Order: sequence, then C-alpha cells, then structure tokens
Amino acid sequence: MVEHWIGLANLPAQGREFSFDDQDVWRKLWQEFHYDMEIVVPISARLNIVPQQDGYLIHGRLHGAIKTMCHRCLEEAEVTLDHDFDGFEAHEDEDLVEGEPNHLRNCDTGWELDVAGLLWEEFLLALPEKMLCADTCLGLCPQCGKNRNLEPCACSSPGSQSPLARALQGIKIKTN
Repeated sequence: MVEHWIGLANLPAQGREFSFDDQDVWRKLWQEFHYDMEIVVPISARLNIVPQQDGYLIHGRLHGAIKTMCHRCLEEAEVTLDHDFDGFEAHEDEDLVEGEPNHLRNCDTGWELDVAGLLWEEFLLALPEKMLCADTCLGLCPQCGKNRNLEPCACSSPGSQSPLARALQGIKIKTN
C-alpha cells in the first residue's frame, strides 16, 4: 500500500497542523485498490496532530470532489467530500488485530505517522454507501437493462413482471 510517513518527534504540546494536497497519492491508491475515480475538485486534507502521553490525538478534514460511476444507472456520478474526523493513534495498541494496519511506528528518530494510510481509511468512510448521479436516479431496468432515467421501458408494466412478483402483489399480511 502507498505509504507517506511523517515525523512526530518535535511536535509542540499544543500540536501542529499539516496540509496534504498531493493528488498523485489518491490516484495511486485508487489504482492499487481498483477504484475507477477521477478528481473533479482537488482533494485536500488538513490534520491537527496533538501529542498525548500514550499517543497522538488527530483532528482532521477531507475536502474535494470525485467523479465515479453511479451504482444504479452506471452513468457518471459526482461525489462531494466534506468529511471531518477525530481519532487517536496509540503508541501501543492492545486492540490491534493482526494484519490490521498500524499508522504509527517508532524508529530511530522517534514516532512517525503513515498519513496516506490514515487518510485512505478516512476517504473510504467519507464515501456514501451508494454513489448516485442524483437522489432521484431510477437506475437500470432489471429485465431489459435500459437506463430508466433516459427512457421508459415496457418491462415496467404489471403484465411483464415475473410470475413471482405477480404472485407476491396479492399477498396480505395479517397483523395482531
């Protein structure tokens, strides 16, 4: 995975703000994890890292916009990112599951943070569950595959439903 380590050894007690605007990091991550995305508005990240006795408190924000495929109709969809996050990276994380990435490491010069790994996790959390071209997207017809946003299809008439769908339409559920 793409890594970008920054040194945390000389942070002041009140913390320090870091800015990350390198778009190539995002492109490399998308390529590595097979995401079909393009940058519309450059993705910027701001991190405020405050040292604590047993780790680092991190306040951050991701902002930008990407272009990807709509999950319903497969047309182009633009997704705006505006994601605030808070986290804590512990020096020794007892809850860390084997194989799970650890964003902190201790080396000869002191503690370092893998910003690319941390921001990738936050990027994934910032994405909507379903990326849509519009909230009103009708998607593709499950029978003929036509984009129902562009044209209606004959499949949507009641007579063309599957036998199971027709049978289920008449069912009434009794409630107590």
